[in-house]
Amino acid sequence: MEELELQLANLQNKLQLLLKQSQHLIKENISLKNEKELLVDELNKKDEAIKKMQQQIDALKFNNTMDEDEKKHLEKRIDEYLREIDKCLSILNT
Repeated sequence: MEELELQLANLQNKLQLLLKQSQHLIKENISLKNEKELLVDELNKKDEAIKKMQQQIDALKFNNTMDEDEKKHLEKRIDEYLREIDKCLSILNT
């Protein structure tokens, strides 16, 4: 009988230890998930910054390959598009 009680006490101690370990692992898991979310957000922000910089690089490359006549023609077309957009916006606002 005494041996059975010792085994039960030993089993209870082991179960308590496992419960503590489980709780610790749950807390650690939550912490790691939060850290992962922060790192993913940071990575997404850096990806966006890289995309913006790449667009700027592309624009600079494009700008450097055009001669003056092409640049003026492109500026006129952009101005025309902007005027058309302004007209559409004014129509929508009325």
